[in-house]
Amino acid sequence: MPDLAYLLALHSLNQLGAAKLTKLLTAFDNNAEAAWSQPEAWHQFIQLSAAQAEELLISRRACLVEQVYENFLASGAGVVTLEDDHYPMLLRQIFAPPPLLFYKGELPTDDDICLAMIGSRRASGYGYQVAEMLSRDLAAQGLWIVSGMARGIDGICHQHAILAGGKTLAVLGGGVDNIYPREHIKLYGSIIEHGAVISEFPVGSIPATYNFPLRNRIISGLSRGVLVIEAGEKSGTLITVDHGLEQGRDIFAVPGPITSSVSRGTNRLIIQGAKLVQTAEDVWREYLDAPKPVRTAKENEKYPQLAAEERELLLQMSLPVHFDQLLAASGWPANKLAALLTMWEIRGLVRQLPGKFYQRR
Repeated sequence: MPDLAYLLALHSLNQLGAAKLTKLLTAFDNNAEAAWSQPEAWHQFIQLSAAQAEELLISRRACLVEQVYENFLASGAGVVTLEDDHYPMLLRQIFAPPPLLFYKGELPTDDDICLAMIGSRRASGYGYQVAEMLSRDLAAQGLWIVSGMARGIDGICHQHAILAGGKTLAVLGGGVDNIYPREHIKLYGSIIEHGAVISEFPVGSIPATYNFPLRNRIISGLSRGVLVIEAGEKSGTLITVDHGLEQGRDIFAVPGPITSSVSRGTNRLIIQGAKLVQTAEDVWREYLDAPKPVRTAKENEKYPQLAAEERELLLQMSLPVHFDQLLAASGWPANKLAALLTMWEIRGLVRQLPGKFYQRR
């Protein structure tokens, strides 16, 4: 079996999230077959309770590598890993990027500018009108429109980006072969023809509720900015905004009537400093003369003086990361992590930002 088959099998184990899987693969020099064949050594590299370790071993014993690989091939999907040159560069730089990214269609290049456009599933007539206008005009300017293919604002943005002759990406909360909601089956096909549907979840995965917050970090992670068209004060849309802020993305918001419940979230974002958007020009002029992101050297060639797990943690800090997120990713005691970060500050490797955020220099 090819190494990809073992990588897909490891990825299919629910107990291995993005951070744990990346750490495990790093420990085995990205040799998925070697990692798969030595489950008794996994606890040395990833932090697991006794119950978690037992559950993981049970899942591994039940997993049929060949069947997982055949299901992937039958889906017609492509896949890129963090080691691939055409893995989206901005997404690679977020905290705990997906180790595998499945797709159908065409991925953007590093030269393309992606913009997340999101909003309420229960959009008003005003929201639909604004979403149609802005997605059309921004796509016509060459921006890739990124959204979640949900009902409401998401679907409108995908649809009108396509009608404008532009490109669009849909980030799904299930496998790329699982169309949700079902009424978007035609839109799903059109998105593949004019961009791509993508997901970090294995093919065949159902769009479970707990997948969507994870999905939202990819929507913002792929994008230079996040544009919110309509959102209530406690809207799930604002989860994507939170991810965007953590990732250092530009935040844009469309003002709405003060009497509208689905504009309270966007109006609040503007009060808090989001860039007010009235026309597409308010967004795309931000990127007219902006320097294009530069792809850095291969990760395993950087910081050779550090131990592997320290280097892995440092490489996740290209954008500001909160201390608690670093704590969860490392699995270390808080005092050990705090001491390491202090040492890195002294050595000039990181800087501390307000609110217990840290960023690699």
